[in-house]
Amino acid sequence: MERSEQAAPGYTGAMAQWISTVDDTAIGPAALLWARHALLDWLAVAIAANGEPLVTMLTAEHGGDSTAPCTLLGGTRAHVADAALINGAAGHALDFDDVASAMRGHPTVPVAPAALAVAELQRAGGIDLLRALVIGHEVESRIGERIGDAQYRFGLHPTGTTGAIGAAAACARLMRLDPDRSAHALGLAATQAAGLKCMFGTMAKPLHAGKAAMHGVMAARLAARGFTANTAALECAQGFAATQAPDGDPLPARFEPRNTMAIEKTLFKYHASCYLTHSTLEAVAQARRKHGIGLDDMETMAILVSGPHRGVCDIAQPRTGLEIKFSIQHLAVMALDGVSTASLDNYTDRQATDPRLARARERVALHTDQGGDRNAAVVEIRTRDGRTLRESANVAVPATDLDRQWQQLLAKAEAIVTPVLGGARFGRLVDAVQALDRLPSLDPLFEAIR
Repeated sequence: MERSEQAAPGYTGAMAQWISTVDDTAIGPAALLWARHALLDWLAVAIAANGEPLVTMLTAEHGGDSTAPCTLLGGTRAHVADAALINGAAGHALDFDDVASAMRGHPTVPVAPAALAVAELQRAGGIDLLRALVIGHEVESRIGERIGDAQYRFGLHPTGTTGAIGAAAACARLMRLDPDRSAHALGLAATQAAGLKCMFGTMAKPLHAGKAAMHGVMAARLAARGFTANTAALECAQGFAATQAPDGDPLPARFEPRNTMAIEKTLFKYHASCYLTHSTLEAVAQARRKHGIGLDDMETMAILVSGPHRGVCDIAQPRTGLEIKFSIQHLAVMALDGVSTASLDNYTDRQATDPRLARARERVALHTDQGGDRNAAVVEIRTRDGRTLRESANVAVPATDLDRQWQQLLAKAEAIVTPVLGGARFGRLVDAVQALDRLPSLDPLFEAIR
């Protein structure tokens, strides 16, 4: 592509400059290793969602063209933006995908499906895909650091909003857009960004992720054609930051390089529910293990979490399997009863309306502390024999033992993917992800998926 004029000054332009020019020396091998972990995890949860009603409906509406250039994780094909939409929604359908504290959302699920679709279209190599994932994560987290809390309090879902900008950044890099066109891509993504927290517990929440991926693809491809947008869209008056988080911190004038990439702080899920429920689940599990108690031993339970849990994961009376994922009270009694919250089979409408669990959750009180750690939880259980048991947990600590993390992700992936792909294809998928930085094309990866 012929190089156009330099991007406009300001945060959007500085970010676009970084997207276009950052090299592997600045990114570092650790970030690329984390990108493999994130990709495996996203692929696993997206493939496991094959057959979910929302994925089936989106595929019927936007996929199924056998002549289209891009692979759907359900085994059919679609055009590039539609593939990003469907694969993105699939990756969030089970709410089992990774999270990032800085972004205040799910970082891989908007970026990976967009990058995968564009990489397939571009015939990119494995290292190109990994690099794009790192860049997308970085952009999301940098924006999230400044406006994430304010945006979240305002009722917006950063996975759908900030995620669209991360997806555009990843696609712009894969397409080798220059800084000016990358800035236009960021602007085009920013003007499409959307996602309402009131949709949590419905099919619309996964749609946020799919639309963010789709918008990122559209933004980069249109910018490549010369389609224009405000190249100060992130920081200008009436721009992304000002409208998405009007009481948030202003974006800085510069995009400073860092020694550690944001992707190296990714948090992976080992419970198939909203991440804000995980510290509670871990605290309940600790109480069950340490004190040898179960649900029948509970008189009452009090859960103390931070204020942001309200309106996110406090559905008091879930009616569906999907709503269980956002019901901290119901999940707590499931965990105390020894029900595996990692098993996808336990998120059903029948489980949501189980009379025994419903009676137990009425004795669970949820309290919030506006000033507390947003990721921590304290659980106090009063037993029928008069004991008071108190446990706490905080899952928002990135792993340092990456070999152990890889093994945990492998075990999770095997459990949820093998029923869909079978053992042999799952093995080929893992081999392809492990060798991705050495693969000149993504064909081995797609061959395992198809």
